[in-house]
Amino acid sequence: MRPFANRRRPSGAVPTRRRFSLSFLKRRTGANGASRVPRPQGTLPTTMGPAYLALLLVVVALVAGAFVFHLYVRFEGIHLGYETSRARAVRARMLVERRELRLELASMKSPDRVEIEAREKLGMEVPDHARIIPIGGRQAPAPASGGAL
Repeated sequence: MRPFANRRRPSGAVPTRRRFSLSFLKRRTGANGASRVPRPQGTLPTTMGPAYLALLLVVVALVAGAFVFHLYVRFEGIHLGYETSRARAVRARMLVERRELRLELASMKSPDRVEIEAREKLGMEVPDHARIIPIGGRQAPAPASGGAL
C-alpha cells in the first residue's frame, strides 16, 4: 500500500485533510440518559466483582507472607552467624585454657615439684637409711641398748 500522500484520488475530487480524532474519549449518553464512556475492547471493567477482590486479596496476602518468610529466614541466618561466631570464640578460649592446664599438670607431676611441695607445705624430708624398712625383706636387728647410741 502506498503512503497516504501518494494515493490516487478520483478526478475532480478536492483533497481533504484528515485529522486525528479523540472521539472515543467523548462522553456519550446511554438509553437511560446516563452518560457513559465506551471502554476499548480487551480492557478490564472498572468495577471489581467480589471474586476479583477475593483473588486480589489472596495474591496480596501470599506476597506479603512470602516477604515476611524471607525476612524471617534472613534474620535467622544472621542470628545463627552471630551464635556461631560466639561459639568459635569460646572454643578458642577453651583450647588455650586446655593447653595451659596440660602444661600445669605436667609441671605438677615432675619429681622436683613433688619434692618441693612435700618439703614446704607438708614439712616432709628425705628419711635416713636407718629409718627405711624394706617390705618383705630381712629386717635389721634392733640395737640392744634400746635405741640409745
